[in-house]
Amino acid sequence: MEKKEPARTSGAFRAPETTDQRKTLPELMRFTDGRPVETAEQWTERRKEILALFETCMYGKMPDASREKVTYAIAPGGTAQARELKITVCLEEKETSFTVRVTLPDEPVSGMPCYIEYCPFSWFGKPLVSPNMKIAADRGYAAIQYDPASVASDNDLHQGAYFTLYPYSGERDRQDGVLLAWAWGACRILDALEAGAGRELGIDPELCMVAGVSRYGKSAAVAGAYDERFRVTIPSCSGAGGIAVYRTDNHGKTYDLSSLGGPEAWVNESVNEPFENLTGGEGYWFCRNFRQMKRAEDLPVDQHMLCALAAGKGRHLIIITGITSEGWNNTEGQCLAYIASQPVWDLLGEGDGNNMIIHLDGHAILPSDLATVLDYCDVYLLGKGRDAVSGSLSGMKGSLFLEDNRDRLDPMFDQFEAEIRSVLSRKR
Repeated sequence: MEKKEPARTSGAFRAPETTDQRKTLPELMRFTDGRPVETAEQWTERRKEILALFETCMYGKMPDASREKVTYAIAPGGTAQARELKITVCLEEKETSFTVRVTLPDEPVSGMPCYIEYCPFSWFGKPLVSPNMKIAADRGYAAIQYDPASVASDNDLHQGAYFTLYPYSGERDRQDGVLLAWAWGACRILDALEAGAGRELGIDPELCMVAGVSRYGKSAAVAGAYDERFRVTIPSCSGAGGIAVYRTDNHGKTYDLSSLGGPEAWVNESVNEPFENLTGGEGYWFCRNFRQMKRAEDLPVDQHMLCALAAGKGRHLIIITGITSEGWNNTEGQCLAYIASQPVWDLLGEGDGNNMIIHLDGHAILPSDLATVLDYCDVYLLGKGRDAVSGSLSGMKGSLFLEDNRDRLDPMFDQFEAEIRSVLSRKR
């Protein structure tokens, strides 16, 4: 049978003719023509190939930023530490704006790293600063609270700053999902920082993190995959359509959670989010081609590939998730995506850059999670010695599954035994 080339644009996608592939992940380290990926240079090309597949069959295609003009204005934010950063984007005759909140440390300095978190303003009201923004600022990081609702409405109306510039048509030219639209907004924050806002605020645009929880964790993962300028990508509790591998299901499985202070036998009684939820009522998060998919096994990608797109020289991925609160979000499937992406990190000589934090309960980036993230960034972004951070980094390698529950994991983990041994040997 003649091989069909995969679609590489945002046009109609033709699903591959395959049998059931539930127990097989799409190959990360092999080109679509069968050639193995063996060098960093080859990965650069394979990365383009994978990104094109995600553009075509899942999230949509990020617009060409070179056609946009980004300007900014900084205004007081109500306290000595707060600023309002208004970002304006012009495209030909169109113009749109959105505003993010910046929280600076009490004693800001030049060249600060920046923690950007998707965080709707409506969640907190007054005080305007979210708890995680305050934690980051107290640690000497600038913090940017990004309300994605100002960029794209969380529904199928396709309204907001993004769709003002790029109206949704559902056809070949523009059929992008809301997750990509939100990610576009995160990328424009970087543009504004690079355009001069970073200098005025004391932020180094080359030391930026992007984080989000749940649906916003999905989009944060997209932002880190599509835009290599983000140094640290932090998707939390993102589940299906985010970090969890579609081709797994941990409903009804029993895990030993004693290492997290939980029970020795906890049963996940929740079903994982069904694929038809994503293509149905939540389909507006994705591109039109994805909404036409009948089953996940027909996708030419899975979410270990999304994790791999966050890899690069000096780049880092920190997956955060709970377990008892996350039955719907398939925590084991997230761990499989994490470990199955490790070959790329190893190939690039960045094996330590791939990380996973699992807490017992909480659909959130907990204060303890963020403290660990900032300790990690103190060491890996700012070059501080290990003795300069007070916390331990030992819990960042998915040990709950890879070490404490290895005997009950999906058989697809078996092909990554070498990677499992490697990451566990790096426990800090």
